[in-house]
Amino acid sequence: MPRSQKIEQQFWRYALPSMFSQLLNSFFIIVDGFFIGQNMGDVGLAAVNVAWPLVAVIQAVSLAIGTGGAVRLATSVGAGELEDALRVRGTTIVMLGGASLLLGIGFYFTYPALLPLLGANEQLYPLAAEYIRVVCILAVCQVFTTGLLPLLRGSGRSVTAMVLMVLGLLGNIFLDWLCIQRLHWGMAGAALATAFSQGVCAALLVPIVLLHKGWPVRAEQFRPGGRRMLNILHHGISPFGLSLSTSVLILLNNLRAMRYGGTEGVAIYAVLSYVLGSVIPLVSGIGDGLQPLLSNARGAGMTGTVARLRQKGLCLAIGVALICSGACWLVREQLPLIFGAGPSAAEHGTAAMWTLVAAFPFMAVVRFSCSYFCAVSKPAASSLLAYAEPLAAQPFFLLLLPLFWELSGVWMAYPAAVMLMAAVSLWLLLQDKRQAAALK
Repeated sequence: MPRSQKIEQQFWRYALPSMFSQLLNSFFIIVDGFFIGQNMGDVGLAAVNVAWPLVAVIQAVSLAIGTGGAVRLATSVGAGELEDALRVRGTTIVMLGGASLLLGIGFYFTYPALLPLLGANEQLYPLAAEYIRVVCILAVCQVFTTGLLPLLRGSGRSVTAMVLMVLGLLGNIFLDWLCIQRLHWGMAGAALATAFSQGVCAALLVPIVLLHKGWPVRAEQFRPGGRRMLNILHHGISPFGLSLSTSVLILLNNLRAMRYGGTEGVAIYAVLSYVLGSVIPLVSGIGDGLQPLLSNARGAGMTGTVARLRQKGLCLAIGVALICSGACWLVREQLPLIFGAGPSAAEHGTAAMWTLVAAFPFMAVVRFSCSYFCAVSKPAASSLLAYAEPLAAQPFFLLLLPLFWELSGVWMAYPAAVMLMAAVSLWLLLQDKRQAAALK
């Protein structure tokens, strides 16, 4: 059987475990939101949403390093350069260690100044500070779990990554119940539960990533060269922007929601962001899961295989998004209650749910396109999609639409932004297809 056919036949083997892994990752958000909302109400939901941009920055940096390393590793394996792939693996692990120290220490000493800028008023600041302190102290857990999972998938072990996510999720559910429901540790308990469950995953991930059959571990692999580090960061630019966009968008939406709806407005947005944060990982998991196959095929010069994987992946992403849209619309009245929103916040959250339902298919196009261009080493196109939405499209609509529809305009900004970026994504994919055809 030709090598290209073997790669294409692994489509579902890579896509499905990654989708479920990312879905399980989103359950971390759902579980935290459920216990925080049930025990601390609207104020707790609003406080964690205010603190979340700092958490998202940690996640974005970790994902950038891990995904950049995974793309380089898979490309080197596809080109038959195993020694380079092993050095990429070692360099990625060292970079994650350095990032955990810098991020944890940096945010620990700066969060008192940052939280007020993120929208923490006198009511929300104490709870948000309680949460973020624990996140900073145990940042190493989040950094290694987030960064090593794409590296594990990049080495062809998507199923193993999914199993580890199941273990982490079960641990998080138990610890959330213990720390918040039983011990009443509040926001600190929520952060501890997530960090400890991620710590267990990280403790398992490190040896699993290193103990790969036929891939020996040697000390020189952990001596990061400047050029290799820059190359990993170069490929991680777009995943960083795509992940960081969550932080930027939460910040912008929090500020606009606070202006037009006060604390209740932030609580309403917290419900919407929990729902959005539950769907995005599932859709993004398709592009992330296919990344090793796309990078491997590109490294081997299989342009036809890359094109077929791109087409199947895009169709799957849109299909999954449509299913999520239908499901969210059917249970739109129950979703705010799951997160413990108050009666008024729940009513307004239900009324605003249509904006997410309309946005999901367009979001799928943008997310898959960004992952695709990253996987085939086209960081310029990938970065355009990753950064244009949070830095241009979303701010523009957040400023414009509330002028006409006030708080409802805040919710309408997201679908407007992703519709615009989906059009840009499709144009870039068309250009990529024409370039590939010209090379034949």
